[in-house]
Amino acid sequence: MSVALAPARRPDPRPEPRPSPRRAPEPRPDHLRVVAPSERVRRRLTPATGVLLTAVLFATLLLIAVAHTVLVQAQVRLDELDAQLTVEQARYQELRTEVAEMESPSRVVSAAQALGMVSPQDLVYLQPGASEPSATPPTSTDTEDPTDVASGPDSTWGVMKPLLETPHP
Repeated sequence: MSVALAPARRPDPRPEPRPSPRRAPEPRPDHLRVVAPSERVRRRLTPATGVLLTAVLFATLLLIAVAHTVLVQAQVRLDELDAQLTVEQARYQELRTEVAEMESPSRVVSAAQALGMVSPQDLVYLQPGASEPSATPPTSTDTEDPTDVASGPDSTWGVMKPLLETPHP
């Protein structure tokens, strides 16, 4: 029987390559890292801070309630003024109607007749700035007063005086 022998292995003169050590990553400001439990800082609310926060919350809510109350009171006042304005506008319209009725010519004539006034026979309209009236007045020598100081060629007193005298019934 023959046995085949395998060649003997010789040790390799080269050493086996070892893995190269990893370099530590460069720290970057935006880099996230895992925080160890011992590094964690847990902030707790102290009783004094809790009381202060509660007081601030209460004061804020109180100010909101006061501001709301002031707004509601102002709105009530505005509503009252609006209602009063409506009433006064209606009263103003009534008074304007009443004034228009009282100024009407028919009402003035009836009130004058009730006081005993009579309508003139001839109606004369006076124009401001005119040297003579629009209608000729009755000329009578017995109506002119010889003691009139303002009777002259440039005076209109002699023309106007008969118009101002009261008629005899």
